[in-house]
Amino acid sequence: MSRCGLSNNAIQDKSDSPIDDDVEDKDYVELEEETSRSDDKCIQQLLTARPGEECGEGGFLVQDALATLVSGSLQGHNLLLVMDDHSQSLLDVGRVESPILLATQDSLLHTAHPSHHTQGSLLTVILLFHNDPTAFLLLLADNKHWNPSYLVLFCLDPHLNTNTVLSQPVIQRSRFIMLLQPAVQASHTRLLVYTSRPVHHDKLGQSVIKTPMGVWSPGKFSSLQALFPPRFDDFGGQVLKVPMLCYDVPFIYLDKDGSCVGANSDAAQIIANKLNFQMVYIQMEEKAWGSKQNGTWDGMFGELMYKGKDLVINTQDVTADTISDFDWTYPYWETSYGIILEVPQPLPQWRNILYLFSPLTWGLVFVTTVVISSALAFLVHKLHYVSDPIGIALQVAAVLLGQSMDDRKVRMWWVRVWLLSWWLVVDILAVVYTGNLVSILTIPAYPSRIQTAYDLAKSHYIPSMLNDGGFVFEALKSSGNPTLAALGKKLFLDVHIDLSDPYGFLLEQVHKGTHAVITTYDYLSFTQHKKKITRSTYIMDDKLYKGYFSWFLRRNTPYTTILSDQLTRLVETGILAKIYETHKGSLIGEESQVRGDGVLNLGHLQGAFIVLALGLFAASLTLMLEHLV
Repeated sequence: MSRCGLSNNAIQDKSDSPIDDDVEDKDYVELEEETSRSDDKCIQQLLTARPGEECGEGGFLVQDALATLVSGSLQGHNLLLVMDDHSQSLLDVGRVESPILLATQDSLLHTAHPSHHTQGSLLTVILLFHNDPTAFLLLLADNKHWNPSYLVLFCLDPHLNTNTVLSQPVIQRSRFIMLLQPAVQASHTRLLVYTSRPVHHDKLGQSVIKTPMGVWSPGKFSSLQALFPPRFDDFGGQVLKVPMLCYDVPFIYLDKDGSCVGANSDAAQIIANKLNFQMVYIQMEEKAWGSKQNGTWDGMFGELMYKGKDLVINTQDVTADTISDFDWTYPYWETSYGIILEVPQPLPQWRNILYLFSPLTWGLVFVTTVVISSALAFLVHKLHYVSDPIGIALQVAAVLLGQSMDDRKVRMWWVRVWLLSWWLVVDILAVVYTGNLVSILTIPAYPSRIQTAYDLAKSHYIPSMLNDGGFVFEALKSSGNPTLAALGKKLFLDVHIDLSDPYGFLLEQVHKGTHAVITTYDYLSFTQHKKKITRSTYIMDDKLYKGYFSWFLRRNTPYTTILSDQLTRLVETGILAKIYETHKGSLIGEESQVRGDGVLNLGHLQGAFIVLALGLFAASLTLMLEHLV
C-alpha cells in the first residue's frame, strides 16, 4: 500500500514554537518526503479515516475534527463556515450539530452580509477548501469590512501550498489564525495544526508565515487559548514607520537637538519595549494633520492610506471619517476645541466710581431716592402745613451722600418711622458701595468678556485657525447650527506655518484685539503658560466639538487591539498622565499666577482723589442750596 503524505511545503517555515512531542523536526522531514510519494487515491481515502487509523479503514477524520471544534472550543461564537465547491462534495457538514451559518465562496463575494458575519470579537470564520483559494481571497480583499477576529483555515488537500494562502493580506487581517492540514505517516492519518506569526523570523531571517503547533487532538486543543496562541505578543524586532508632525506640544514636539519627542513618543516607546518592535519617525514635509478631500486623504492619514506607513501617534480626533477608513486604538485623551482672546483693556480709572453698581442698580437708587424724598415732603406739607417742603426733600436725599438732617421740623411719629426705614436702606447701600470701592480702587475694572460662541459670532473678532488639515474648518462651514455656521463664515486660515512657533502670527493678532484663535484646549492652556500670557489672554467658557484622541493604523491591521490594550494600560495606571505633566512642566517652568502688579501706584490712587473731589463738590453745592433756600 502506498502511504499518504503531508504537503511537500507544509513544513517549509518553522519557528521555535513548541511542537507536539510526537512530531519533531525530523518527523516533519519524513512527512515531507512521504507526501511526494502519495497518490490521489490515498489522499481521497484520508478524508474518510479516523485519527490513528490506517489509510482507507473508514471514519471521518476531517469531519470529526470540525464537529469537535464547533461543539467544543468555539462554542458560543458566531460561526460562519465558508466552503469551496470541491469541499462540499467531500464533506457532510450535516454531521456538525452546533448552530453554524453556511456560505459558499461565491455567495460570500456576491451577497450582502450583515457586519456581524464579517467582523467582530466573537466571530469565527471556518474556511474549508480543497482547491487553491487564492483567486477567491484576492476578490475578498476588496471587502474592507472583512476582518474576523478568529479564522480557522481547513485545507483538505495535503499537497496544497498553504504558505501562499497564509501570505494573503486578507488572511493576515485576523488577530488569531489557525490552520489544519491533513497528512499520513506510516499509514496513519494525522491532522497537523499551524498558526501564522509573520513578525517573527527564522534563523535565515525569513518571515515565519507558517508556524507548526503540533498534531491535532481534542484534548490538546480543548481551549480557545490552545487553538489560537497570540500572534503578536512579540514583534520580533519589527520596524514600524511612523509619520509625524512635531509641533503638537507637549504630545509631540522638537527638542533642542531637533528630534521629535513628547508624551506620546515616550508612551509609544514604552509599548515598543514591551512588544519588542522598533519605530522610525518620519517628519512630514506636508504640514497637514490629515483630512479627507473629495474622497482622498492627505497629511498623516494619507501616509497611512497610500504610502505604507504603519502608525500615527500624533493627537488625532476620532471622527466618522477616520473610524470608517482606519483602525484606531481606544481613546487615550479627552479633549475639546477652545477659543482664546485678548483680555479687554481695563476701564478708565474715573469709571471705577460708577462701575461699583450696574446701570440698573444706579437707576433704581436714583428713582427710589426721588420717590422717597418727594413723597415725604409732599405729605408733610399737605398734612402738617410745613412751609419748606423742598428743603425737607433735599435733606432726605442728602442722607444718601452722608449729610446730616435737622429733624426738628419733622417731629411727627410716622415721619420719624419713615425716615428710620430710609436711613437703614441708605446705611446698607453706603456699606456695600464703600466696600466695593475699596477693592475696585486697587484692582482695575474690566468690561464683560465674551464667553459664548454666540457672542463671539456677533462680535468684531475674527475666528482663526492654522490650515493644518483638521476637521474643524469644514465642520464649522457645513454646520446646521446658525452660530457655528456664522463662525465658519468668518473663519480665517493661516497657511504659513512656522514649526518653531506655529501660532506666533495668530497670537500677535490676538494681542491686537482683532482675532480669536481656535485649537485644542490642551494646546491653548499650554501656550498660555509657555508664553506667559495668562494675564493678557483668556480662554472662553464655551468649548467646541468635545472629542477624543486615538492612535491610528491602517485598516484591518491585525495587531491594533494589541497596541490599544497596551496604551489603555498606560492610561489606567496614570503613567501617560504623569509623562504628559513631566513634559509640560519641563517646557513651562515656574511662573507666578498672581494677578496685578503687586504694588500700589499713582494709577491705583487716582480714583480715591476723584472721590474726594466729587465729595467736596457735592458738599459745596449742598451748602450753596441751603444758603439760597
